[in-house]
Amino acid sequence: MAEGMGPFQKMVVSRKGEFVASFTHDGRLLVMSTDFSDVIIEYACESALPPEQLAWCGLDSVLLYWDDMLLMVGPYGDPVRYIYDEPIILIPECDGVRILSNTSMEFLHRVPDSTVSIFQIGSTLPAALLYDALEHFDRRSAKADENLRLIRSSLPEAVEACIDAAGYEFDISQQRTLLRAASYGQTFSSHFQRDSIQEMCKTLRVLNAVRHVEIGIPLSIQQYKLLTPSVLINRLINAHKHLLALRISEYLGMNQEVVLMHWTCTKISASAAIPDASLLDILLDKLKLCKGISYAAVAAHADKSGRRKLAAMLVEHEPRSSKQIPLLLSIGEEDTALMKATESGDTDLVYLVLFHIWRKRAPLEFFSTIQARPLARDLFVTYARSYKHEFLKDFFLSTGQLQDVAFLLWKESWELARNPMASKGSPLHGPRIKLIEKAHNLFTETKEHMFESKAAEEHAKLLSFWLSLSFFNEMLNTDPLQATAESNMSFREAWYWLKVFALATIRDWDALEKFSKEKRPPIGYRPFVEACVDAGEKDQALKYIPKLADPRERAEAYAKIGMAKEAADAASQAKDGELLGRLKLTFAQNAAAASIFDTLRDRLSFQGVS
Repeated sequence: MAEGMGPFQKMVVSRKGEFVASFTHDGRLLVMSTDFSDVIIEYACESALPPEQLAWCGLDSVLLYWDDMLLMVGPYGDPVRYIYDEPIILIPECDGVRILSNTSMEFLHRVPDSTVSIFQIGSTLPAALLYDALEHFDRRSAKADENLRLIRSSLPEAVEACIDAAGYEFDISQQRTLLRAASYGQTFSSHFQRDSIQEMCKTLRVLNAVRHVEIGIPLSIQQYKLLTPSVLINRLINAHKHLLALRISEYLGMNQEVVLMHWTCTKISASAAIPDASLLDILLDKLKLCKGISYAAVAAHADKSGRRKLAAMLVEHEPRSSKQIPLLLSIGEEDTALMKATESGDTDLVYLVLFHIWRKRAPLEFFSTIQARPLARDLFVTYARSYKHEFLKDFFLSTGQLQDVAFLLWKESWELARNPMASKGSPLHGPRIKLIEKAHNLFTETKEHMFESKAAEEHAKLLSFWLSLSFFNEMLNTDPLQATAESNMSFREAWYWLKVFALATIRDWDALEKFSKEKRPPIGYRPFVEACVDAGEKDQALKYIPKLADPRERAEAYAKIGMAKEAADAASQAKDGELLGRLKLTFAQNAAAASIFDTLRDRLSFQGVS
């Protein structure tokens, strides 16, 4: 920044950010580049008092406002002064400044070059001669032809200037005269684009409509181009000027859906006293003007406004199922949504409705709903076969399809057979047999499936026989004398052990408990505990652990099923410090349990027990 520029009392940047205007402490107006390296304009004002407002007028002049005077300083010539007897406010626009007072609004901007070329006193430019030729033509004077001959080579430029000047005019009669001059010159020019006049006429018709006193949007043509027609229409509908917005949209060939949607939503909100049926007729009369309009969006607004019945009637007119069905679900019309979804044949929509109803309704009500819709029923069955077997069983039972439930049970038994755990002696064989027996019972209740009933019965018997045979073969393949010799067990003890293992394998816990109570087992109750623990049945193991005579065995058994306190109590009865140490290692991850074992070991050490 050069010396002597500041200090600045007011500053304002131009619209494009290229220049900055500032008012200094000694009453000078400086227009500089934004880096403060060059001074473009320097003007000494009459007063050193800072202006109340400092604003750019377009891109090439600056306005300064004091109490009663508005001063315009431009790049050329003397400044222009305007006197006001009331306070004003300056509102910068893209091409000028809007001046607001208590009683009026004015728009101050630089006179366009096209207007100057036509109306400047004594102008002999082609545009002025063309405008003058029109006046002579209206008076039927031969002077019109002379003017045209003078500017024949520059006629396209003259026509363009008249069109451009018409765009800047606010006076409708002057617009019409300038456009007539352009049209008159266009008649004699073969090198001019003839749609320019039509485009300007369209633009001026829109501008004149919004400039009307009842609308009150005095836009200039530059502001209109910068704003764009779509934004202007949005402003009109926000001001509830829907009719004008609709006509402008239609005139400019724009989509009218935005206008109609806003009008319908506003109409719904403001028509609380109008019955739903009457309001529906009013809305449909307007909505039919726009093809492809979203009735679902209007219905959604009606629902939000508390008019659910009107929303239901509106959504009936929505032709797109993808928009219609979600809205029907949101307003609680599940049955209608299911009907529409099945009629559309779109499986995704049918599943959408099915899952929605599934969550909201009780199972029996859900079953009765889909039973009447074959497509919905079939899709539900297809889905449930893969993911919801139990729910599908309930559905078949509710509809009396016992054979389908039986087939599902049979299928589940085969799925268990394919399980890697379902090898010889696996505990999965017990549930398989029970599933097949249930299927047999259900098939028996249906006379049409006697073959399946008999097959299921034989299947269960064969599976039970095969399971028993596998244990028998295992016992035969083992030399009893050798086994008993190696384990110091009698043949009777070995038989007891095998039976315990067999009953645990098929998970027949009732039979195992009954077997344990027949006589005191010669092998004791430890095999019972181990068989239950190996099968993952801790509750069953608890039936036999208290029957273990040796407290050491009880302690280890309790430890296997994770019962630290009971294991500690049993170990304390055994008074075995080494056992307590092993149990502590077993419960190493449980700090509370480990402390119990430490306490017991300390107590035993104090008593002199190792």
